[in-house]
Amino acid sequence: MLLMTLIIVAVVFVGFVLMSTEQMHHVNRATVAMVCGVIAWVIYLLNGEDFVFLMHGDDYSAYLAGGESTSDSLKYFVAENVLAKYIGEACSVILFLIATNTIVEVLHNNGVFDSLIEWLRMRNSRLFLWVISLLTFAISANVDNLTTVVLMMSIISQIVRNHHQRVIYACTIMIAACLGGCFTAIGDMTSVMLWVRGAITPSAYAAGLFLPAFVSLCVFNVLIGMKLHGRVEIFSALSRFDGDDSYLAAWQKVLLLILGIAGLWFIPSFHYITKLPPFLGSLSVLALIWAIEGLCNLERDGNVLLVQRHYFRNTEFIGMRMILYFIGVSLGVGAFAECGALDFVGNWLEEHINNVYVYGAAFGALSSIMDNVPLMMTGMNIFQVDVDSSTSEFAQNGIYWQLLSFCCACGGSLLFVGSMAGQAVLEVERIRFKWYIRHYLWRAFVAWMAGLLVFWLTH
Repeated sequence: MLLMTLIIVAVVFVGFVLMSTEQMHHVNRATVAMVCGVIAWVIYLLNGEDFVFLMHGDDYSAYLAGGESTSDSLKYFVAENVLAKYIGEACSVILFLIATNTIVEVLHNNGVFDSLIEWLRMRNSRLFLWVISLLTFAISANVDNLTTVVLMMSIISQIVRNHHQRVIYACTIMIAACLGGCFTAIGDMTSVMLWVRGAITPSAYAAGLFLPAFVSLCVFNVLIGMKLHGRVEIFSALSRFDGDDSYLAAWQKVLLLILGIAGLWFIPSFHYITKLPPFLGSLSVLALIWAIEGLCNLERDGNVLLVQRHYFRNTEFIGMRMILYFIGVSLGVGAFAECGALDFVGNWLEEHINNVYVYGAAFGALSSIMDNVPLMMTGMNIFQVDVDSSTSEFAQNGIYWQLLSFCCACGGSLLFVGSMAGQAVLEVERIRFKWYIRHYLWRAFVAWMAGLLVFWLTH
């Protein structure tokens, strides 16, 4: 069993490394995640009986109901009771992300965000930095980081003409998106998973992380603002759509925007009232917005409108790749947990270290060189939610879950390889890795330490 455990750990670890070095070998991280996840579970089944009796002995005995354990009964038990847990959690998060991302895409396709382009056409470089970062921070609190980055990059590409200035603002957008996404339960795929697992509640989670995340953003803006001089070079004219894809009336845009924002913030209330999974609330909000959008577009072909908007990349491809990537990561981390390796690590940490701030700093540091999504999911599985104590660091809304999310978000911002949002910015703007390290790494690190200090003082 020890040999099989080590092999599973090696497969998952190699997968983590390959996902983080996508820019070097050019193999899609979703491909790596799916392959490693499937391989890990196949290896798990080779020694499945030992693993099942180790982690689910009582449940498996009850499943057999006095019968004899066979190869088929073991496989059915693993498929129905072990693997299904991780697939179910992943699908809940994925359905939630599909709905929220589509809400943003419907708003964008109907010109709801076009007024931002007019409003953001300002010459003061430092003022533009603060406005664009705070706007990204706010949007990312409601939508996942990657969608926010793609949206904001699309906006600044129509405003900022100078490539060097656009790179500076693009990197700021990436960091603001990571910080904004970490302090709400609906702002990132990993925080959604924390919510789905019952490790956090939306209000307590946001209250605990807003101030550290906001202080980190402010410190970073002050540091990066020191290198900004002169005026923003903006395009002299805006590109507009011509023909049948005319804009909605101003009041219709405002209506869709209000429905979108109110709907996203209604999702936690829906879950609290009904106790149903959060993705059902997001799907109901999407259905309402689609219905209103259809009424607003009765006089023209809405399907044509949906395909004529300018994006850097096809958002459907981004969404599908993110979905497959998340499923693959869930499979890999699930196999990692079910072979008992994470329980061993958790017990060792509690016995020899027993300090959640050390755990958070370690995961943050690892997130700078490895993808923060699998690391965040690993951190979730090392420790279980303590349902017996409300004061434990691992209880629901305990500081470990908040610290893990904050540190992985900040650590993932230190280098491009640490987040999918960073990878998107790198690909769009063709940013040199050495340039980013020289100009942004230390500023992002100082901002992280400032936020961590605020977290410690407030907790």
